[in-house]
Amino acid sequence: MPPKNKYYDDDDLEDYEDDDYWDEEYEEEAPPPPKPSPKPKPAPKPAAAPAAAAAKKLPQAAQIKQQPYQLVPEAAAAAAAGVQRFGFDQPSPDDMVLAAQQKKGPGPAPRPYNPLQHQQQRQQQEAAQQAAQQAQQGPADAALAGGMQGLSVGEPAAEPGAAQAAPQQQQQQQRGSTSRRPLTEYRPEPELAAECERAAAEEAGAGGKPRLHLVVLGHVDAGKSTLMGRMLYELGLISEKTVHKTQREAQATGKGSFAWAWMLDERPEERARGVTVDVAVTRFETPGRNVTLLDAPGHRDFVPNMIAGAAQADAALLIVDGSPGGFEAGFEPAAPGSAAGGGQTREHAQLARSLGVEQVAVVVTKLDTCDFSRERFDAIKSQLEPFLKTCGFREASIQWLPAVGPTGDNLAKPPADPRLAAWWKGPTLAQAIDAFRPTHRLLERPLRLPVTDVVRSGKAGVTVGGKLEGGALRPGSRVLIMPSGETSTVKSLEVDSKPTALARAGDSADVTLASIEPNVVGAGSVLCHPDFPVPLVDRFEARMVVLDVAIPVLKGQQVTIHAHTARESGHISGLVSLLNAKTGEVQRARPRCLLKGQSAVVEVTPARPLCLEEYAAYRALGRVALRDGGRTIAVGIISSLPGGAPSSSA
Repeated sequence: MPPKNKYYDDDDLEDYEDDDYWDEEYEEEAPPPPKPSPKPKPAPKPAAAPAAAAAKKLPQAAQIKQQPYQLVPEAAAAAAAGVQRFGFDQPSPDDMVLAAQQKKGPGPAPRPYNPLQHQQQRQQQEAAQQAAQQAQQGPADAALAGGMQGLSVGEPAAEPGAAQAAPQQQQQQQRGSTSRRPLTEYRPEPELAAECERAAAEEAGAGGKPRLHLVVLGHVDAGKSTLMGRMLYELGLISEKTVHKTQREAQATGKGSFAWAWMLDERPEERARGVTVDVAVTRFETPGRNVTLLDAPGHRDFVPNMIAGAAQADAALLIVDGSPGGFEAGFEPAAPGSAAGGGQTREHAQLARSLGVEQVAVVVTKLDTCDFSRERFDAIKSQLEPFLKTCGFREASIQWLPAVGPTGDNLAKPPADPRLAAWWKGPTLAQAIDAFRPTHRLLERPLRLPVTDVVRSGKAGVTVGGKLEGGALRPGSRVLIMPSGETSTVKSLEVDSKPTALARAGDSADVTLASIEPNVVGAGSVLCHPDFPVPLVDRFEARMVVLDVAIPVLKGQQVTIHAHTARESGHISGLVSLLNAKTGEVQRARPRCLLKGQSAVVEVTPARPLCLEEYAAYRALGRVALRDGGRTIAVGIISSLPGGAPSSSA
């Protein structure tokens, strides 16, 4: 009997000793029926002899007698071929080559690929080939060419080679080469200048209002769209019928408090999420200004769209949430080591100033949630005003006022609520907008129109939208599209959604271009004067200020470059110098890294060439912001371009 162990218990052992155990478990089974025997296979035929099989397949193989291979010693083979064995008593040919290379020294390091230089070299080669072909032409071809030149009407015959030199020079100017003309040499056409003077006189006359581009900034859920939607209603631009319709739609979706915001947020995505996604553009008039309103998104994910809107603005409304805890959520700095960044109130103010906005009105909303407390208003002002000064805003250019969007208090009329009217005797929002200084129209500079988006395209042409930063346009004007280098003609113009015969610097215009493909122009392209093209650069140097960064800024860091309406990836290719933040003097050359609050000159290389200008020559195209990981790390102005032409202050 097997011993007891952990695999058996007493019941198992008793069953094992029972005689019936084996009879029940192992009964004899009937043997399976025998399988039928398989049919016998035929015996295989004996295989033929290898030699006989080979002779049967190839009869000629039997006639070939295989010669036994004899191994020849290596020395005998070398002697038979006349090759002498190397004795290793002198340097080998490879050693001689290496010694010569070491004596000569290392060659120059390979230069990185430059698309601009590559294009210029290719153009020079093509010009040289054309000149060689012309030199090979016979006297008959030269006489025929001279006769064709004599058929031109009203123009003298061109000098030999001028026809080929002009396109080459034009292409070099289009690509921002060193031969481009200084902007100070620009003189507008007499007819265009006369039309601009006539339009300026009409604007300054009775009923004329200066134009103002106004961007609305602030933290998410601060009430920007609600405030401006109610503002449009107070100015009489929205009918009662539209208001009731929008309120019913908002209540049907359970978002009745978003009714006024939906006056501007018309996209289904914006209404579903309850946040502004893209820049909403609308136009209205106050008693003293013709305003183009740019309602920018406040969410962190859509800061690139906010930058595109702020780049077109002359002034800004900074909306601040005055409810308990609302201002603190939008103004809190970034946590140490956090990559998310702080509130958008900080980032929006810094970006607006770096993009050229010099005037701002701070509007404190939602004070009705704290019983219109004046102490709350003063506390917000005391914390925010020093920060705005550090951003570069002057105290005289900052306005402060309270307002309530849903009720319309202090928008177009003085506040009706007695709690607010008891202590606020300052301007309304409409009066604050009229207090903004109109910007100077830069008509003395060549045409520059950064394209915001392609409005439409079809058989009539491609229509692009954007703000004229300089110069003027009229139907029939020739323009150069950069960076594609294509030339087109202006077919029609629209300003404020109305056809017009003239668009001047400072106007937001929709320009219809003829005879071009839609793929040659897009957001970030620039329409410019054919004789004064915008430089196309593959690297630039900028004086920048480092913002709230979680880690130091290093050479080689990947960034997203924002300049006017363009956005391109790139990297910081060099840290040139560290500057004194107050005096601008160089403190250290080639620093290893940049920390929060430091000013420096950095070299930036975009992945693709960008249309940029030096800040001293064209301010609107000379500002830049660098972002990484969803937050802005540095802002500044472009100080130097490779191959830039002489420039003067704009």
